[in-house]
Amino acid sequence: MKRLASVDNLRGLTIIAMILVNNPGSWNDVYSPLLHKPWNGLSPTDLIFPFFLFVVGIAISLAYTDKVITQQTYKKILLRSAKLIGLGLLINLFTPYFPFFQDLDTVRIPGVLQRIGVVFCIGALLFLNANSLTLLGTAMGVLLVHYCLLTQVNLPNGLAPTLENTNNNWNNLIDQAVFGSHLWQKNFDPEGILGTLSAIATCLFGILTGKLIHRAKQQKLRILLLAGIGLILLGHLLDPYYPINKSLWTASFTFVTSGWALLVFSLF
Repeated sequence: MKRLASVDNLRGLTIIAMILVNNPGSWNDVYSPLLHKPWNGLSPTDLIFPFFLFVVGIAISLAYTDKVITQQTYKKILLRSAKLIGLGLLINLFTPYFPFFQDLDTVRIPGVLQRIGVVFCIGALLFLNANSLTLLGTAMGVLLVHYCLLTQVNLPNGLAPTLENTNNNWNNLIDQAVFGSHLWQKNFDPEGILGTLSAIATCLFGILTGKLIHRAKQQKLRILLLAGIGLILLGHLLDPYYPINKSLWTASFTFVTSGWALLVFSLF
């Protein structure tokens, strides 16, 4: 398909916002909307990463629709994913000060580009091998499994899990077991394994949006608006029971941010 200005506009707005929040002037005096929420809740800054993954999903759908899929297609997907992960690791390794590389014993392994690489790869492979109903079911299934693990499965010590940023949180325990000291903080990383799992759902919602754009003959805007409003309402209804939380990438966070992505995309 040819390029769609609406998709490029949403991607451009997301990149502009990303640059702004990463360069807010003095880090000692930042406007609160340009900061992430410390844990639960949602700020405008918390929309940026899910918006980007949502656009990745739309782009996957538009790029591979009506395209002849060959073994080379799969190789390109895997190579692009590997490049993103490799660049993310290189960024984590590099510092602007002498010596220019981090200590290998503590260098962070997870990261934003790493998550994008993994989510792109899995999203693209699912798109090539599943219909819309399967994609929707996969997204909801991933979020349900994520919820059950974080809230219903007892910890190895027999205690019930918590959604607080402690060692009684499955998100933190799994990252510590897999990455050891290679985390953003001592016991926590906002781009850890479980959050990357649920972030796949955000990409799948973007893929479904791309399929709708391509196939729907009429009332596309109405469908996008209604879906966006519905997801936002669903996320806020879940919030008292399963908090909106970017660091954990909870289902409520996924629904609310995907809903806002749909509304902004509808505007374009």
